[in-house]
Amino acid sequence: MTIKKILVTGATGFIGRHLVSRLLSEGYLVGALVRPAPAPQKTGRAEGVSYLPGDIRNYDELRTAFSAFQPDAVIHLVTYYAVMHQADEIGVMLDTNVKGTINLLEAAKESGCVRLFINTSSCAVYEEKPQRIREDDTIRPQNLYAMTKLQAEEACSYYADAFKLPCVTLRLFPPYGPGDHERRLIPYVIGSILKQTPPNLTTGKQEWDFVYVDDIVEAYLAVLKSYPFMDKHAFFNIGTGEAISIRSVVEKIRGDLSSDMDLPWGSVAHRSNEVWHNSADITKAQTVLHWSPNTGIDEGIKKTVAWFRNYFQIIR
Repeated sequence: MTIKKILVTGATGFIGRHLVSRLLSEGYLVGALVRPAPAPQKTGRAEGVSYLPGDIRNYDELRTAFSAFQPDAVIHLVTYYAVMHQADEIGVMLDTNVKGTINLLEAAKESGCVRLFINTSSCAVYEEKPQRIREDDTIRPQNLYAMTKLQAEEACSYYADAFKLPCVTLRLFPPYGPGDHERRLIPYVIGSILKQTPPNLTTGKQEWDFVYVDDIVEAYLAVLKSYPFMDKHAFFNIGTGEAISIRSVVEKIRGDLSSDMDLPWGSVAHRSNEVWHNSADITKAQTVLHWSPNTGIDEGIKKTVAWFRNYFQIIR
């Protein structure tokens, strides 16, 4: 049996917008779970998508949405993200990332129609090491956010084992691309240079495995096209296998913007839980999903710079 109807959480977010567009182009029927609002929200909505009111923290709303749309698969993207959390964020992070995921799994199980649950996790669940990280390497969450993502993974394993709900978790390495949140590193640097305001920067010595959003989207498509899976809960790293320094990324942005701005390296202290190196071993994704990234860092940065140059001109 093939997958045709897909319910997406986080469909209006950075990765979600790209994913929904790609799913529609492939002929999938897409339902997008959106939190109920006092007035109808139309901004940013795509044609051809069934928008279903529901908050993943509210099981009754989820049950209604699943009953109305009857999805074959769920792609779970919505998350509450914080690298350095504040005390008042703990509750909402747990409610969203842990309880919300469990609510979704329960609604998927009870619906009787869901045949595949695709969960989104983070490379931050791994213990940091200088070599490429494999899916079976040591798990040691690098922050509270990663701990909640690990608990969500464990919930998927439980539902896969106890209720025979096939689950796949994609552990994403640092994503970037057009439409990313303005406060994230790459959009922030682009915006700062365009405004002729030197960005606040650490030493830039961190080396991260940046993966372009279109390649991430293709990984979700590869999972759908590889269904069914033999594993009850399969894990895949989604990265490039190549780490690059923050300093190099920022220098590429400055070059693409033809700027000679002096960059204030070291003007910001490193976080106490700074991640100095991450790089994905993607052998499993290449072998099982027949997926590999197609966008190199130079091309990806150029595309991202071009998109944000236009974006920042529009919003001025």
